[in-house]
Amino acid sequence: MSLKLNFLAATVLAAAALATSAGASTNLVDNGDFSGGYSDFHSDYGALVPTTPPATYSIGTNPSGAHPSWADFGDHTTGFGNMMIVNGAEAAGAIVWGQANITVDAQTTYFFSTWIATTFADAPAELNFSINGANLDSTFTAGAISAGWQQFFASWNSGEATSADIALVNQNLAFNGNDFALDDISLTTQAPGGIPEPASWALMILGFGATGAALRRRRMAAAAA
Repeated sequence: MSLKLNFLAATVLAAAALATSAGASTNLVDNGDFSGGYSDFHSDYGALVPTTPPATYSIGTNPSGAHPSWADFGDHTTGFGNMMIVNGAEAAGAIVWGQANITVDAQTTYFFSTWIATTFADAPAELNFSINGANLDSTFTAGAISAGWQQFFASWNSGEATSADIALVNQNLAFNGNDFALDDISLTTQAPGGIPEPASWALMILGFGATGAALRRRRMAAAAA
């Protein structure tokens, strides 16, 4: 292979590496999968095992271990790790989960995601997610137990902000039911699915195009010889 083709091939490989790197965007939420237990987040709910009174939560591997009436299932991450297991509050405005002072870049689009599962059939939770006091999308109603883990996903542009305060509030105030689990909370610059950012796509397409053109010229030269 000629020096030019070697260079073009290296360009394509570098672009592919950039795209892969973009797809692995760093999660700015600490302990988003709760593998660190009760650390790195705040809550207006009380930490309690068993999690039987309203406005309490626990970190565990199975809802049935936190409350005898709750469903039996594993976490979203691996099926064996931790999740946040929540007994909904009867008082309005209580923050279920929050993380403050997350450093972000101004004028940047971020993607917030979390996974939610209902642990008791009655009165599914109605969850509002916000960043810096502004709601992300509409209220998310948790599904039936049979629906399993469901994703809440929304984009957020930082505007002039250089820090983000994320909060989750449950709008359902029912005593009976209103129980759920959270897992894999994330804030990243990359949408789920690992789609490369436009700059990475442009470089990759340019590299493939240049390589293809060089190969065509090489074949034409060989045919004319």
